[in-house]
Amino acid sequence: MRKTGFIVIVGFANAGKSTLLNALIKQKVSIISPKPQTTRDSIMGIWTDDDSQMIFIDTPGFLTSKNALGDYMLKSIDTAVQDVDCILVVIDGHDGIDDKELSQIVKYRKRNVPIVVAVTKTDITQPDKLMPELAKLNGMEGISEVYCVSAKRNKGVDELKQGLKKYLTGNAMYFEEDDITDKSQRYMVGEIIREKVLLCCEQEIPHGVGVVLNKMQYEDGAWDIDATIIVEKASHKPIILGKGGAMIKGIGVHSRESIEKLLDARVYLTLWVKVKEDWRNNPSMLNELGYSKRR
Repeated sequence: MRKTGFIVIVGFANAGKSTLLNALIKQKVSIISPKPQTTRDSIMGIWTDDDSQMIFIDTPGFLTSKNALGDYMLKSIDTAVQDVDCILVVIDGHDGIDDKELSQIVKYRKRNVPIVVAVTKTDITQPDKLMPELAKLNGMEGISEVYCVSAKRNKGVDELKQGLKKYLTGNAMYFEEDDITDKSQRYMVGEIIREKVLLCCEQEIPHGVGVVLNKMQYEDGAWDIDATIIVEKASHKPIILGKGGAMIKGIGVHSRESIEKLLDARVYLTLWVKVKEDWRNNPSMLNELGYSKRR
């Protein structure tokens, strides 16, 4: 009989939570970019093997809310940490461990749930710098275990996954054996497009970018997808379009390639850009983009 359970992944922005989730389940289900607050919603990554089914819940990075979208993201974290078997706190070892990370561990101790810490990016951190940082965690009350990992190089990831199995408390299968996430194909397609915007655009606009799928239709062996990239300032639109449309063309090419891998089929992708002033504080726009307060 398989052991099953839920493990929530929490941490500050850019700690490597989404990269670690993808490494743990050996599939890409959570988008990644160098920009903070890339993850806006909780997303499950599911790993099933011969003796377990582990449901990992990736969450937005801890933040100070400045708008309705930020409120939604905080609510997403609070909801995700309820009724789980283990809390996996991800800390960027390269940046160092300070009081803000330690205070989050203290906060979650009150839930009386096992806390495991994964210190990431150890492949780019010198041992003489890392060891004093790890000493801050050793012996800290409430921490069950500490693992050092490099998700990009897949070092320590399998050891972490095996170690987490001991905290699983259920035996009911929540998902089919070949499921890898709880999100729909439409959700994943929209997130892929948003990821490519974050990766292609160097300017400081990503926080104000959303994606609406206008059409996603399968016909004659190919997907016809029409999507609108939403920005909240008129000055952002020409940045995403680029000179002569070069930027949005590049976003479209990279998006289409990744979507074809996801859907395992040819894709015809049309992208538009629309300005919606202050959409992150607009309830109807948040609902349209999938960031609904109804959970």
